[in-house]
Amino acid sequence: MARIKFTRRPSPALAEQRPLYKITQALLIVEICCRGKKCSLIKLHLLNWALKSRGRISSLEIAAKNKKLSIPVWGFDPALAVALQLALEEEIFTIEGLNLKITKKGNQLLDVIINDETAFPKEKSQLKKIGKGITEEMVTSVSKGWD
Repeated sequence: MARIKFTRRPSPALAEQRPLYKITQALLIVEICCRGKKCSLIKLHLLNWALKSRGRISSLEIAAKNKKLSIPVWGFDPALAVALQLALEEEIFTIEGLNLKITKKGNQLLDVIINDETAFPKEKSQLKKIGKGITEEMVTSVSKGWD
């Protein structure tokens, strides 16, 4: 009988699945698109989902201008969930009620990211187009029927 030998090799993770990448995206989302440096988990997932495609960003730009969110469902990224858990453990975010809030440590990291023009230019540009136009109320009104 033939013998097969397996050699485990490291498997590279895509950049967008790495926790630090997702933590940085989450910080930018909360800073640029949310109020009071805090954001609901569901809104964070919506904006994270939108960053994956230009068409999704365009849909949210239109929704922000029209003050009506017409996207019935969006994806929840397990990589974001893992990154947020790590960010909570590292005290980059804290939980405040039903929201994630940027901590002092998170603000220090955010300042470095915002002031570095070479860091996440695409995400910064896309999120600024949406701005604070997608409100928690808009997100809640769409998601309340998911139960």
